Amino acid sequence: MTVRPLAAVLAATAAAVLLPLTAASTASAERPLPEPFDATHLRLTTKYVSDRAKGGFTYLNCDPVGGTHPAAESACTDLTKADGRFEDLSDKQGACTMQYEPVELHATGTWRGKPVDYVSEVFPNPCMADLATGGNVFNF
Repeated sequence: MTVRPLAAVLAATAAAVLLPLTAASTASAERPLPEPFDATHLRLTTKYVSDRAKGGFTYLNCDPVGGTHPAAESACTDLTKADGRFEDLSDKQGACTMQYEPVELHATGTWRGKPVDYVSEVFPNPCMADLATGGNVFNF
């Protein structure tokens, strides 16, 4: 059995531990870090004022387009044109019946990394709410 001085054992142990760490840090320093991803993840909700149990919601992702929204690509296009500002969505031309079934629209989540907490005015019915917000974003 060979007896080694304590200093030699500690030096060998330190080299065994630090060498892989040094190699890993050098390798990661050579690779550029990925750019931060400013994601868009939204929960869109339609709430009926007179019956809170009625209504619905969907999820919309942009960059890349996805989620459960049935027209996600069109909705993302509309939001991109409005720079993510729900208040600036263009009106869509169309006709609605005069039924009175007031609704409120909500959007929460992030638009390109920025927090979103949008609550609309109360619209007389879902058709008018849809037209007032461009026809795609809250049409689900």
